[in-house]
Amino acid sequence: MEELPIHTLIFEENREGGLLLCGINHGYSKDDERQDAAGIDRSDSHKSFFSDSEVNDYPFRNRIVSWFELWGYELARSKRIAGQFERSIIQTNWLQTCSNNVHGMNTQRACIEDHESFLETCSALKPGIIFFFGKELLWAFTSPALSTKVETIFGARKGEIQWLQKDVYCNGKRRRRFRFGFQQYEELAVVALPHATGAKGIASDYIAAFKPEMSEIIDGWWARHEEALTRRSRATG
Repeated sequence: MEELPIHTLIFEENREGGLLLCGINHGYSKDDERQDAAGIDRSDSHKSFFSDSEVNDYPFRNRIVSWFELWGYELARSKRIAGQFERSIIQTNWLQTCSNNVHGMNTQRACIEDHESFLETCSALKPGIIFFFGKELLWAFTSPALSTKVETIFGARKGEIQWLQKDVYCNGKRRRRFRFGFQQYEELAVVALPHATGAKGIASDYIAAFKPEMSEIIDGWWARHEEALTRRSRATG
């Protein structure tokens, strides 16, 4: 399990039934490019929980942490106060590639064609909830090409994707609208969100407008997961 392509440390809380955050691929900033050109080793084998600011202090992670706060969940940033909730979160990417952006790439097709590592991660960890950062990831996940593999892991798909947009205004001007997608399986809830750093023009108050929907999903998952953790603790105690 330690060899899975994940960015977070494996804890008892996230080794089964956790909350999986999934981006498209590994970012590759201009600074990364400069360091590679200079022959600097950028590898860092140290892993921690997702919101640990000492390890994961970069734009994509920081934006997601801020979104959790907008939905009513203030994630601990230090080991001293981190709890079961923080340790239940896992971070990965669907594609094990690096790029500055995905412009010009058919992301849905690429994810369908290169699905093995991601579905292996899903099978090993069996998350109770997945947040996809990019609607194309949800399209790939629910595609006919992958449906049998996905349902083998998470049970039958329940209905179709429910897409939701909202009208949010600031100073009389409507904010740019982005779609949130919601999909249920027998043993999994899935949400497709805008890409945390790739979506242009996304405002915090627009993300905050989805607090009722996101809180319902997160609260439902956490109630089930916390109960499962308690059962496991009693069984091993």
